[in-house]
Amino acid sequence: MATTVLGEAIDLLQDFGFFDVVLPFLLVFTIVFGILEKTKIFGTEKFKGNDIPKKNLNAMVAFSIAFFVVAAKEIVASLQESLPLIALILIAVVSFLMLVGSFASGKEEFDFYKMFAGWNKYFAGVFIVAIVAVFFHSFGWLDIIYDYVGGIGNDVFIIVVFLLLTFGVMKFVFDSGSSDSGGGDDE
Repeated sequence: MATTVLGEAIDLLQDFGFFDVVLPFLLVFTIVFGILEKTKIFGTEKFKGNDIPKKNLNAMVAFSIAFFVVAAKEIVASLQESLPLIALILIAVVSFLMLVGSFASGKEEFDFYKMFAGWNKYFAGVFIVAIVAVFFHSFGWLDIIYDYVGGIGNDVFIIVVFLLLTFGVMKFVFDSGSSDSGGGDDE
């Protein structure tokens, strides 16, 4: 990748400790402060006739906890490792929903379970596999599969795909045929 001004700025922030100290501190402080404000663990005080949480006490506790977290290098390393992966999962979920939503009709509210009832659930499976394949390819993890398939021969791979497609079509035909022939005992 070419060196850019913004890339150098990120490197400067990394050298400064922004990702090791500042961001983990702000994240933990914000989450702990929000939880303390929501739960009102340390009580409330009257302000203009309303009960509000004790912000100064909540802020000091959140501040202290955030500093303890930043001081623990293992926790910061865990945050730096896991949060980008969580964001990647969220992006994959949103990508899946966008892909599925492109096939939804615009006349009614999007309902995943109604849209993928019956045989349409197989399309959802194909979408999930496609999105996982895209993300695996972006990390280079599909190269292992490509090498394996190339090693055992393309003929074996084509035969397996053909058999899977054949069984899928047969299942679709037999499932749809059994639901139409409901039997005539109800007359």
